[in-house]
Amino acid sequence: MSLTNEEKGFVEEALSVYLQLVSQQAPPQQVQQLVAIAQGVINKLSHLGAGGADGNTANKPGGISDEWYENVCLSCEMLEAMGCADKVTMKFPGKCDPILHYERAKTVKAG
Repeated sequence: MSLTNEEKGFVEEALSVYLQLVSQQAPPQQVQQLVAIAQGVINKLSHLGAGGADGNTANKPGGISDEWYENVCLSCEMLEAMGCADKVTMKFPGKCDPILHYERAKTVKAG
């Protein structure tokens, strides 16, 4: 499944309007829960269709090189159908422990 940037923007805007309406009527605790859910949806939208067109990299996280994806991500348990479930990778692509260990091992072999 793939969405255009316009469609992704529409969903994000709709969530924003929904949260504004709910925040006027619901208790703060419930609003916080809905905000967390909305942020999860927006994160998934940002990764939706971020991979290549060949189908093999459909769940490749944005900002991750093909080398990292093939040598690290494909064997990582955090890789899901929607992309990487690791919170560090979502915020800072390439900064998760498995990729850092892979890069360190490459440096050691080269040196």
